Amino acid sequence: MLICLAGTGVGYAHWSQTVTIEGTITTGEWDCGGTIGFWKNWDSHNTYTEDEIEGWLQIIDGNSTWLGPTNTTDMVTMLEQASGKNKTSQFLAHYLATRLNMETEPLPRLNPDNEHDITTIKGYKYLGLANPSSANLSEIVQAIEDKHVPPATEPPKDKQFEIMKNICDALNNLET
Repeated sequence: MLICLAGTGVGYAHWSQTVTIEGTITTGEWDCGGTIGFWKNWDSHNTYTEDEIEGWLQIIDGNSTWLGPTNTTDMVTMLEQASGKNKTSQFLAHYLATRLNMETEPLPRLNPDNEHDITTIKGYKYLGLANPSSANLSEIVQAIEDKHVPPATEPPKDKQFEIMKNICDALNNLET
């Protein structure tokens, strides 16, 4: 019994020693490509030119009922509103990032033909997709566009804007 107790003491002493690790850690700001932060800070990256982005914004403006910024200043203003309390503005900012991710060249950050499973996002049924577990991005975007209503009818409610924002945010955070 005494030998066991001594062995336990030696084992405890061995595991309770202090270990010191020395080294250098370098930190910095990280904008994941394709996120709101990435697009809001487009001019701090050497990824895309202002002319490229404004060309994509014009394409988006031409085929979206939700969006309309046609220059980088308007784009940044819209993206900055993602952190506000207005659910419509939050959605529009995330949706703009999604649409920009679909336009990038030579390869889109988000390929319109790629399939995505959005069933893990609370409220996904709101979009009314036939197969939400394998909808391609073009189908998701079309379902979002279909939620835009004429001025004479009732627009989506905050909860519905939140659902669309969450779907776009999940897509924007995919690694490409």
